Amino acid sequence: MDELKSALELNDNVEEESSSLEESSLVTDLSPEEEELLNQMMEIGVFYGRSKARTNPLMKEYVLATRAGFEMIDLKKTIVALKQAAEFIQGTVQANKGLILLVGTTPAAKPVVKEVARELDLPAVTERWLGGTLTNFKIIGERINQFKKAKADRAAGKFDKYTKKERLELDRDLTRSEILFGGIEKLERLPVLVLIADLSANTLAAKEAKRVGIPVVALLNTDANPRLADYKIPANDKNPKSVKLLLEYLAEAIVKAREHQAPQAWVKSQLSKNYEN
Repeated sequence: MDELKSALELNDNVEEESSSLEESSLVTDLSPEEEELLNQMMEIGVFYGRSKARTNPLMKEYVLATRAGFEMIDLKKTIVALKQAAEFIQGTVQANKGLILLVGTTPAAKPVVKEVARELDLPAVTERWLGGTLTNFKIIGERINQFKKAKADRAAGKFDKYTKKERLELDRDLTRSEILFGGIEKLERLPVLVLIADLSANTLAAKEAKRVGIPVVALLNTDANPRLADYKIPANDKNPKSVKLLLEYLAEAIVKAREHQAPQAWVKSQLSKNYEN
């Protein structure tokens, strides 16, 4: 309750905090475009981190200050990370012409991820992460195909030959499958990249991606483990407006990527550079 009260007090004083942070160091060496982005971030509170007690020590480099026991994220670093991630996403999609898998299961991330997935026609996990989605993709792929067939059979009226009781059971099974596989039925092969909107809630997704060699781009608050992402964007992932602003920025990179094509060597060089850092 004390933590919630402190968070509410912080929100009540957002303009005061924004002004204080802006004076600290955030407005130096920024282009007009970056200044506009910074102002948007300040206005909606992208800089709000988790409480100091919950902050992962590995995230300290992204913390600018502490206010009322809560960490304030350095938005200058957020902007740099966001632009680097967008560049990597654009280059990866151009080079591979593959799918990006979106992941966002928290109340703040789920509706935004659903909308971006719908607009860009991408697979997305917005319920719970199904273990083995990446590391056991052959089996998951078979289950996705079974789900798609069952959905097509119902649409074609093939359930009509069963008794009422049997149809009810088939409908229940299909509803359960829709929750598990509905968002990823377009995932006909492994994605070229996984974009996670709430890393601390989806560590399993990040770990599976790393295990099979798929790069991870993630929004992460100060309580997350940055080692789970190849491209980490420090930000308030508990605020829907914050998640929406950042995902829409990254979505633009995907749109641009679909209009161009880049050499395979570009992605390899970027990944190598990232791991060296």
